Amino acid sequence: MRAVILFFVLLGLASAFALERHEDPAPPDYDDDSHEGDDEAKHFRPKTRNPQFFNLRVDDRCDPNGQYGPEEPPTACPFANFAIRLENKIVIATPYNRWYDPPLPTFFVDDDTQIYTVSKDPLQLYVDTMSGALKYTRVGWLPPNAVSTSFYHSGSNPLGMVDPSPSYLSWPSTYGITNYGKWWLCDYYATGQYQVFVDLEELNIQGVNRDDNDCKPYPLAAINANPWKKQKSWHHHGGHGDSEPT
Repeated sequence: MRAVILFFVLLGLASAFALERHEDPAPPDYDDDSHEGDDEAKHFRPKTRNPQFFNLRVDDRCDPNGQYGPEEPPTACPFANFAIRLENKIVIATPYNRWYDPPLPTFFVDDDTQIYTVSKDPLQLYVDTMSGALKYTRVGWLPPNAVSTSFYHSGSNPLGMVDPSPSYLSWPSTYGITNYGKWWLCDYYATGQYQVFVDLEELNIQGVNRDDNDCKPYPLAAINANPWKKQKSWHHHGGHGDSEPT
């Protein structure tokens, strides 16, 4: 009997010691850009054998002389010459001048409808389901609340046409399914830049609400790009951030 009691006492001490020594592994820091040993990123290979590379611009332009229709004041085209950049883990629309600003990030949509940048350390875009924001992260480090599929790149646009454009990026699925393929550009702290969100009408159904007065729906025109083409010199004057690929 004593032997049995002694056995259970020792078993209880061992279990308590094990619990005291146990430490849960820390969850991965999805917002940390200094990860090492990222096997998925190191071995990343596109699935498509025919990638279509493109930059993104807001599908808006001014026609002050009425060449293509009635004469328009500048207020009728608030996003003319706006392009898409990556900054501080979000996607923004910002004024762009090809002669003075740094090169735009180059994207491609893979066969599995996921979208990546063309860069030494590729980045992946995704939709944050908590806010509806279009964001980016390093390949292999998607957060739990991310939707990374259903991006769609339609057409080809070698001449860089906008409003209208023969080529667009839309989500989800094909152009025209969700509010005619438009994204929502929302004022980014009165900086003159705008954060990119998916269609707010879809998000309101899920309980995500934003002030529509600060947001405008616009398509994103895709412009054919050659990531290996040498870029002309530029003089950076706008402070677009240092976290985007070039």
